[in-house]
Amino acid sequence: MKILRKAVVMDTVQLRRTIMRIAHEIVEKNRGVEGLILVGIRKRGIPLAERIARAIEKFEGKSIPVGALDITLYRDDVQMIANAPVVGKTEITEDITDRTIVLVDDVLFTGRTVRAALDELVDFGRPKAIQLAVLIDRGHREYPIRADFVGKNVPTASHETVEVLLNEVDQEEIVVLSEVTLEGEGDDDRSAPEERGSGKKAGRAAGGGVKKKGKRKAASSSGPSGKGKKKTGSGKKKSKGRTVSGSKSKKR
Repeated sequence: MKILRKAVVMDTVQLRRTIMRIAHEIVEKNRGVEGLILVGIRKRGIPLAERIARAIEKFEGKSIPVGALDITLYRDDVQMIANAPVVGKTEITEDITDRTIVLVDDVLFTGRTVRAALDELVDFGRPKAIQLAVLIDRGHREYPIRADFVGKNVPTASHETVEVLLNEVDQEEIVVLSEVTLEGEGDDDRSAPEERGSGKKAGRAAGGGVKKKGKRKAASSSGPSGKGKKKTGSGKKKSKGRTVSGSKSKKR
């Protein structure tokens, strides 16, 4: 499978501004930071949650606890992804009962990842409310899940994907729209015109050989006695009105 970058969705500056805007929206919606806990979904949800927490602390002057969720064992396709899936660490040190939890992830797609995160989260207690903040919403939902805070809505096709690259994980800071193609896809299409062209050339060459052979045969059938000419004449008599000149052909 190949992933080809098509367009830049966010650069470094846009990414920083979007995170700051989400931080302000979270504080505004909850009328402050009292009882808030940010929980990032591995992988890139964790650094995003940490950035949002730092932004809130910068303009509110209060620190917010940040936790981490690994939803691997809660996925509905865990048996299909690997026989022994690699499970990351879940770190929630605060009691979430009667607290407002803001789940943070990089891209919202089908909603299955968020569904798994909700299942795992309620194993730690009974929160007052659970909200969802995502950097990118690309659509194609398969579960009835909607984000409360969205950095940017990016309509995508089924063969496209959105990659969020962060310095903490990828040593790169950018969000890109990419196209997913299978290995070797399109190779047959590219070679087809050449094959079709070579086939036509081969056909023309073969046809030319037949014509030359026919000419040689006609030449050999005609001789000094002039028998070939008589045959040609008899052919003209059979094809009335095509090549014969005269009053009859004109009437037709």
